[in-house]
Amino acid sequence: MHQGRLELHPSDQVRGYVEYCRRFHSAVEDHQASVDGCVLFTGWGSADPYRASPHDQLAASFPVFTVAEERDTKPCASFLRTKLTRPDAIFAAAFDQGCYRQDRNFVRQVAQAIRDESRSPFVLLDEQRRGFQYCLHEIEKLIRGSDGGKLVIVIEGPPGSGKSVLAANLWASLALDVNFDGNVVLTTTSSAQKSNWRSLFELVAKESAGRGLVVPSNQYNPGLTSGWLAQQRERGHAMKVADWKSNVALYLGSNQNRAPDDHFTISIVDEAHALIDPTAAGAEGVQNSGWCMQAGPQAWHIIRASRVSVFLMDPEQSYRDNETTRRVAIDEWARERGAQTVHGISLADAQFRCGGSKEYTDWMEALLGLSRDPIRRPAWRETGGPRSGPFAFEIASDPANLEQYLRKRLKEGRSARLVSSYARKWVTKGIGNPHDLSDLEKDFAIPYESSGEQRLWAKVWNFVPEEDYATFIQGPPGSRIHDDPLCEVGCPYVIRGFDFDYLGVLWLSDLVRRGNRWVVDTKHVHEIALRKTLAGAKGVDRGNAREVLLRRLQRGYRILLSRAIRGLCLWFEDEETKAYVLGVLAGNAHDA
Repeated sequence: MHQGRLELHPSDQVRGYVEYCRRFHSAVEDHQASVDGCVLFTGWGSADPYRASPHDQLAASFPVFTVAEERDTKPCASFLRTKLTRPDAIFAAAFDQGCYRQDRNFVRQVAQAIRDESRSPFVLLDEQRRGFQYCLHEIEKLIRGSDGGKLVIVIEGPPGSGKSVLAANLWASLALDVNFDGNVVLTTTSSAQKSNWRSLFELVAKESAGRGLVVPSNQYNPGLTSGWLAQQRERGHAMKVADWKSNVALYLGSNQNRAPDDHFTISIVDEAHALIDPTAAGAEGVQNSGWCMQAGPQAWHIIRASRVSVFLMDPEQSYRDNETTRRVAIDEWARERGAQTVHGISLADAQFRCGGSKEYTDWMEALLGLSRDPIRRPAWRETGGPRSGPFAFEIASDPANLEQYLRKRLKEGRSARLVSSYARKWVTKGIGNPHDLSDLEKDFAIPYESSGEQRLWAKVWNFVPEEDYATFIQGPPGSRIHDDPLCEVGCPYVIRGFDFDYLGVLWLSDLVRRGNRWVVDTKHVHEIALRKTLAGAKGVDRGNAREVLLRRLQRGYRILLSRAIRGLCLWFEDEETKAYVLGVLAGNAHDA
């Protein structure tokens, strides 16, 4: 705890830097350098709280010093004398100009753990195995060939079809293959996804360096920054997004490329539908999430910087303004970069969530109006009768009833979480201990009536200390959600790509049923990454912005309704929407 907030211990930050350099820095490997680290506080306070239990062993390995101590006893200088021997300008320059390079022994150690089916969380089944073997065959054919070409593979599949499991196993098998001696990385497209994948790799590797096997898509930027753009504009260059190829060529003509061509042997991109393409129609003015828009499309750079690029995607999960990459564009960029594009890998008929019921996912998409198929009788639904299906789908009378349903599942040894769309403001963002706020100060403060009494059900949005979204998914020891898996509400952004046995869905008033159609109530849309679309939908000349916003919200609910393995329980804030879904469950015919 630091000033009332949960913060990563500075020695643990340094440990991460040290382990990363040991495992992934080219100069450290080339020079066989040893790497150590310490913390020096530039303030004048005491470092004793950072050295105390339970962090005493951590601080002993990565010591903590202050400038106040340095003035008197100079402990930091003494520590550095034990680690430094002589100046080495050649190594210093190599370290400064160094690049990402994997320690192959470490990579194989992690890969072996993932491929060990007796303890791996990533087990391949059915269609996943066919897609996996097909990818291996095509990649091995290219790598073992002599033409030095590129390969781009696109794997498409709906939620629950096993794209992430396939990605993990493909990474592990390629990392173990002695024919591949370059960088084999798993590439992520969002902060939440990055946090969770890094947490999983750290768990398998049993050290924080495992996080270095996961590379964010932003890292494929060759080096264009806001500062460099400003310098070029002062020199008379326009630096427009539309001129991105010229921008990249200008940069590469006089600067070091942080992600050189073919620097990665294999890049496996999970959730590729969330990649940013600033050249796509309607992408002007959207948030960049740390990507330099003047550098052009992220997927183009991934193809450029990789010999083999594998994109796993589901276009119907692309719902934020900046998630603009399309399959047809990937094909075009692959051809432009001289790559062979492999077609035909689809997981569309596979379903490993939702009770293994593709019938449920078809029903759910028809319910939301995302398909033109008729809404069929819900034979997939678990009712306890002789014609009972494999997947539970229950409607709660109030939020407390919803939570009670999930607590029963937790007592049965199942996993469970609460989730919602962005129909509530994130008022607790940045607060150190949001769980300790009064109920009225929390993000969800929902009044309801029970036994003739007015009550209040209150929760906070998913707490992300240090921007670590893995906390909500993984529930690590020491976190509030580890002690109580239902103390927070997860959003589509955090839950996308992951699953639990049971989910409780708060269906709020952003997407509601009116008559024979779905409509958006813009007063209840608070997703900041939909800011441009939302502004258009609220404007006088709305054009098709309202339809675009509707489609985005439908996709958001599709994510929420496709994360559970065994069952869902829903609470509806809007009575007309609740009545519609109950009618559909009863087998009444409705047009979606």
